[in-house]
Amino acid sequence: MLNKPFGKYFGSIRTRMVLIYLAVTVFTMVATSVVVSAIMGDFLVSQRTKTQLKETSQLALEITPELLSGNSEQLFSFITARAQTMGGRVLVLDTDAVVQADSASQQNGYWLPYREVRDILTGGAETSYGFHRIVRTMEDFGILGTSDEQVWAVYYTAPITVSGVYKGVILFSALIQDVQNSVSDVIGKIVMVFVAVAVITAAISFMLSGWLTKPVVELTGAIRRMGTKGYGVRVDVKGGGEMAELGNAFNRMSERIEEHDKVRDEFIANASHELKTPLSSMKLLSESILYQNEPDPAIMKEFFQDVNHEVDRLSNIITDLLRLVQDDAERSELDREPTRLDTLVLRTVNRLRPLASKKGILLQVRTEPVVVPVEPMRIEQVVTNLVENAIKYTDAGSVIVHVSQEQTDAVFSVKDTGIGIPQEALLHLFERFYRVDKARSRGTGGTGLGLAIANKIVTMHGGYIEVESVLGKGSVFTVRLPFAPICDDEARREKRQ
Repeated sequence: MLNKPFGKYFGSIRTRMVLIYLAVTVFTMVATSVVVSAIMGDFLVSQRTKTQLKETSQLALEITPELLSGNSEQLFSFITARAQTMGGRVLVLDTDAVVQADSASQQNGYWLPYREVRDILTGGAETSYGFHRIVRTMEDFGILGTSDEQVWAVYYTAPITVSGVYKGVILFSALIQDVQNSVSDVIGKIVMVFVAVAVITAAISFMLSGWLTKPVVELTGAIRRMGTKGYGVRVDVKGGGEMAELGNAFNRMSERIEEHDKVRDEFIANASHELKTPLSSMKLLSESILYQNEPDPAIMKEFFQDVNHEVDRLSNIITDLLRLVQDDAERSELDREPTRLDTLVLRTVNRLRPLASKKGILLQVRTEPVVVPVEPMRIEQVVTNLVENAIKYTDAGSVIVHVSQEQTDAVFSVKDTGIGIPQEALLHLFERFYRVDKARSRGTGGTGLGLAIANKIVTMHGGYIEVESVLGKGSVFTVRLPFAPICDDEARREKRQ
């Protein structure tokens, strides 16, 4: 089993890249070497056989007078001289394939059953040749030395004719091993060159792989720092391509984590503050009653009413927080059913009419029949939050609720003639605990979570909320809910755009 440093080194991308480049280079070089050696060997052998076959045919013509003379010594001298000149061994056979003369004086009188001889005598071929693996001494071919070894030789044959009549066969045998040796020498040189190329390739690959994997190493280091630091880590993105896109994706992820951490910290701070405020008020009121010797009953009643108000406020904050947590945990578990949105809105608005009447605000509803697949209780909560907010922040005038349908969406809007919202506050309107006017919000009993809850519910249904507002003139909140549920965030953003 590899130890950790060894395994870590050979498991790195850089090492793998070097090994891959090296393997590809070696494979390419081996394939090239095999192809080149095969082509070169075929070419050399082809040239050699073509030349020697031509020489054998010429020898068959030249030996005819010597054979007809009947002088065996003169014939032997002739083939011996030609064997030395041609660099091989010459044998003269009769029409029965029996050796009549041998330049090596070893096979005189022997019958030779070679295919090349049969091709001439029975096949009628003008020439023939073949390759043979033989074990002979080098002296058999006129080469000094006594060691025996297996060598490749080529047997060439041509007919000896007189006036078109076969008188015999000339057989010339020559070593082809020198060609094989030449090819082997070339292959050896190619291997040496390839080894040098492989070493250079490995060195260059190692340097280039360092350059290629540098962004990965930097990104790995950044991820480790993020694991320790938590957020705020960025990588320097240079150039383009997949690595640049990976770096950009990491930076975007880091930014989102940082934003989520900031939102979390802000949420904890706001939640702590919102929970502490009513508790501080209750403590102050309780101490005021506690340290009075003979408290006035009217004052005590007023103080208890304030304590009761703060308890209700604290209860509302906790209820809204629990609702947000529940929505975060169960955002995909909606119990949808076909719902008459106009009926739901009308029922909810009628329940809030006493609140509008108390402030002298005209509350109007304009609806048309609309059926949409939603979870009724959650959408009712959205309607309640939006209409109740409109009434709270409208001192005089009217609140108009309108329900309609478009091609793909059910739409309901809440329009008021209230105080309006500054443009710079619109971007933060749906953040948890965000208040445009903190003093007024606390005075009306708001928790700063109503719009966040409404936006969360609408988003869970695949819809979205639009806000238009003019400071001092009023606001319009428009909720769009799709008839076909859209759960994918990307699809929802595209729809909104």
